[in-house]
Amino acid sequence: MYADYKFYTDSYGGKAVSAEDFLRLAAKASALIDKLTFGRAAEHADDERLKMCCCELCEGLSLTDGSGGMVRQSESVGSWSYTLSNSENASEGAFARAACRAWLPAEWLYRGVARE
Repeated sequence: MYADYKFYTDSYGGKAVSAEDFLRLAAKASALIDKLTFGRAAEHADDERLKMCCCELCEGLSLTDGSGGMVRQSESVGSWSYTLSNSENASEGAFARAACRAWLPAEWLYRGVARE
């Protein structure tokens, strides 16, 4: 895992994910980062940008946790009800790509072949 709960609360300033959920979500977030960076992120495990990306992914994953990848689109109070949505923008993959693009260097996300 690229970030721990102490980093999440102290450095990232996170409050949305509980300590008991963080471990599971951070493992999933780290796996997504590895997938999107083709394993290049592992070489930079101490990089703060990587830890921040992991924390952002944890918060995003917590929104869809336990709902089959769907997010709450609307909610009512009287006779409580809610509607779930599974749009492309709300999907786990799209969110992960956006978070990684925001935090990580482009060369970590490069899909082509690097010539040396």
